[in-house]
Amino acid sequence: MTEHGAKLPGGFRALALGAALLLSLYPWHDAQGAEPEIYTESAVKAVFLYRFADYVQWPAEALTAGKFTIAVLGADEIATHLEALLPSHPILGLPAQVKHVSEVRQIEDAQTLYVGRDYHGSLRAVIAALRDRPVLIVTDVEGGLEAGSAVNFVLSDQHVRFEISTAAANRAGLKISAELLAVATRIKAGYLLNANCRAAFFADEREAPCLTRISRR
Repeated sequence: MTEHGAKLPGGFRALALGAALLLSLYPWHDAQGAEPEIYTESAVKAVFLYRFADYVQWPAEALTAGKFTIAVLGADEIATHLEALLPSHPILGLPAQVKHVSEVRQIEDAQTLYVGRDYHGSLRAVIAALRDRPVLIVTDVEGGLEAGSAVNFVLSDQHVRFEISTAAANRAGLKISAELLAVATRIKAGYLLNANCRAAFFADEREAPCLTRISRR
């Protein structure tokens, strides 16, 4: 199936390094006044998966394996892009690798799990099996946050974006930085970042002065 092209999000200053890495991996040309470069949706998502870890506060036990592993379930193209990226780009100072998995028990000590669109099993069962483990679960399906993932990709006007559930992250013992929350299209926790929000880590999102209480959505 032919994959849709996706524009690199120009307003994501918090993920600028990820954008630079993407440009270094895929051929492009610089023409003054040219339209934004178009990359495959999988390539953009792979860079986001690589960059997300830097915007998460991890418990110590999540990083004791001596390596950082991104497990990929149901997304071979994204795994291929990660295989090209990770060997030369450590994550949190650790050697990084991608692991193809076909079932949840193969995840082992992976710190991030990406569940792609080609996975046709029960997403809720996968998430339930990892309950209370320090794993950042990223999905790519409508209703992903409602199923229990911490991050869910969405495609808006040919831009790859993402929504975040701070509640799901907290259950896994992970704290999402305000810098990453600031570029999310939706935050599922009943809180909204105001315009003066500064990048920081918070032990509890309710402590952040930049968060405004809103109705749950």
